[in-house]
Amino acid sequence: MTQPPIRSPLEVDPVLLDPPGLRSTPQGLPHWPYVQAVDDALTARGIPPGIVRAGHHGLERGMSTYITLAWDVSRTSGRAGGIRLDWEERKGWYYALTGLHSYDVLLYTVVTALRAPVADPERVADVAEELVRFRRVPDAEYPEEWEGADDVRAAAHDFRRRRLGLGPVQPQKESTGSETAGVQVLIDTQTDTYEQAVTALRAAYGYSS
Repeated sequence: MTQPPIRSPLEVDPVLLDPPGLRSTPQGLPHWPYVQAVDDALTARGIPPGIVRAGHHGLERGMSTYITLAWDVSRTSGRAGGIRLDWEERKGWYYALTGLHSYDVLLYTVVTALRAPVADPERVADVAEELVRFRRVPDAEYPEEWEGADDVRAAAHDFRRRRLGLGPVQPQKESTGSETAGVQVLIDTQTDTYEQAVTALRAAYGYSS
């Protein structure tokens, strides 16, 4: 009987175990195009993550959007443990080296090689490939930002306004008739409640509470 060929731990079929997005609209997150672009770049390298998660944090963290990519020990070389890559829109990319169990984090630190917060997916794949295959980061610096970064930032801004019940930003005009950039609101996440924050934002943008 012919035996099937032995596959490397890295030769696995791409599986989206935890589909990104909101439950009612799986592709409704503002950074969904970035999630797709990064996942496509990783799959093209033959290192698809076993877990892809995307979402947004709560008001206490400014409703910033995030991505989590994870490779367990079965998807990495050497069987030394797993790899995790985390992204947050304002902070950029971080990586974790994990043990045989994903909750056993041995190292967690910023990916200094990726200089842009919304780094080019191909450069993210460069870092991921080095981590997955050799458990190390490349000795290089990648300043390239993804071509869709501005669109993702704008979409994230609009997404937060919608979640707070605010409409589109209306440009304010000075007495000379020129447009200004808007307003600034300070919210103390330690003392202000969610309702107080929403009320302050709505008032700042000219909406009644």
